[in-house]
Amino acid sequence: MSYLKILQDRIQQISEDLSSALSIDVTVVDENFIRIGGTGKYAYEINKCCPENSLFHRVLETGNMEINIENIKGDKCKNCSSYKSCKETGNMACPIKIDDNVVGVIGFIAFDMNQRKLMEQKYIEYQKMLKRAALIIENELMNMKITNRLNIEMAEINEIINSINKGIIIINSEEKITHINSKAIKILGINFSKDRIIGKSIKSIVNNLDIADTQNKELIDTWNVTEKNVKVIYQIKELMLNKQKISTLIGFDEIKEIINIAMNYTKSDNIDFSCIIGNSKSLTKVVEKAKIAAKSDSTILLQGDSGTGKELFARAIHAESRRKNEAFVAINCASIPENLLESELFGYEKGAFTGASTKGRIGKFELANNGTLFLDEIGDLPLHLQPKLLRVLQDREIIKVGGNTPIKVDVRIICATHRNLEQLVREKGFRKDLFYRLNVIPLYIPPLKDRENDVLICSEYILNKLSIKLGISRKFLSKEVEEKFKTYDWPGNVRELENVLEYAATLSSSSEIRLEDLPEYFYEKSIDNIDCKDVLECSLDESTKEYQRKILKYYIDKYGNSTKGKKQIAKELGISLATLYRKLDDLEL
Repeated sequence: MSYLKILQDRIQQISEDLSSALSIDVTVVDENFIRIGGTGKYAYEINKCCPENSLFHRVLETGNMEINIENIKGDKCKNCSSYKSCKETGNMACPIKIDDNVVGVIGFIAFDMNQRKLMEQKYIEYQKMLKRAALIIENELMNMKITNRLNIEMAEINEIINSINKGIIIINSEEKITHINSKAIKILGINFSKDRIIGKSIKSIVNNLDIADTQNKELIDTWNVTEKNVKVIYQIKELMLNKQKISTLIGFDEIKEIINIAMNYTKSDNIDFSCIIGNSKSLTKVVEKAKIAAKSDSTILLQGDSGTGKELFARAIHAESRRKNEAFVAINCASIPENLLESELFGYEKGAFTGASTKGRIGKFELANNGTLFLDEIGDLPLHLQPKLLRVLQDREIIKVGGNTPIKVDVRIICATHRNLEQLVREKGFRKDLFYRLNVIPLYIPPLKDRENDVLICSEYILNKLSIKLGISRKFLSKEVEEKFKTYDWPGNVRELENVLEYAATLSSSSEIRLEDLPEYFYEKSIDNIDCKDVLECSLDESTKEYQRKILKYYIDKYGNSTKGKKQIAKELGISLATLYRKLDDLEL
């Protein structure tokens, strides 16, 4: 964790005060090369990575002051990743140290010739002021460490455990809670401030928890939390220091009831092929194939992008089949923890594992007996379970976890995935024999962008539903929006269309949905519509930059300007994150 990050507001204030007094720009970078504070051009780069192999990197590595005024494009800068795009005309950088360890750098920066002249004329004064500024920040850090050491340690731990996607509770030797993350608070349904959790005994929160190291095993139990029961899968580990226990860590996830976690659908659901909206050739063709396939008991593999309606097809096929009066059971192979998936599919015998129900439990295959079992995201089925599924398809019988008696089942299997299973087979991520068992009748659901004018038909249908759901008058698309919808590529398909329309229907002030009612990324042209004519009225180098700027602007609008969004952009463009940052800086985006 960056100590400078904790003092970010104070460091920015120091930077602005120095810049105002000295008429030059100031920036501060931490040991992770993240810009903590800055003025001038660097005010827009706060919380971003500074360029690789820059002067600041050298100061962080050597712990020595570096100054570059006279030869800003010389040897000291030639290895910097922003060498060509750098706007600096002068630079003075001083390390910030705590206990002889470099924790950051503060720099005085010149961006124009006036600032550079000041730096040259007041070279000695600025050098002294820079060291003094570094000392001020060092003193601030030392005071914080001395007076708030415990709070810093707690903040570090809290930041770590809050980044973990499972409930975490840490208790001391007296079994009192010292740390708890937000996921744990949410799962247990407790009020952090009202209940004053920190310092309380864990038994006052979970009164039936046995505090004992589970020896790296995950146990299943139902915890009594105040006035409710929460079913969890958990692990307890003692934290040791010098062979002495200093605290205990409890990690856990909530387990939904078996019917809820698997989204169990029954014959009461009125889903059939009439619910699949559209009349494009590509959609009509796959619907006709699905209707024919529904009459048989053959296994069906539905393939298509996310949001194309694969589960809708599965339920429609079930409704058209001879099994329509029996159960339709769906389970998402990607959403259930790997160590629970086997028992969810096949069930378990009583006492099969610690925390198991004393009565045992039936699995999804038994629930779907004589009906249809929908295995969504089959491409994410763990390798070790694939032979077991193959055996069920071949023998039409299952064996429960902890049992050894085969149970006959009569189930029609429909699978779905957005992944390329043939590619997974080549990469050894999916068994070839299982793929051929599942790929008896493959049906490809076309993406919305390949369905001609279906986007407008779907929009009308969705808007009708939204008027009822939201209790508003019927909305219509303007001609401009219709044209935009027809040219947009809809990466999220029908699911994205539903979200866009709900956003627009909620925010539009009239019955007509206009461009300004749509989410912001719809205002800009899609990347497919970037016109080279717009950028070819200047030099080749400038034209290339302008075209790159338009492409990057498109992706920023699509994925956002956050670090997560930029990682996705870099992935799609096939470049490193550092290269993307350099491009954005060079193109002033």
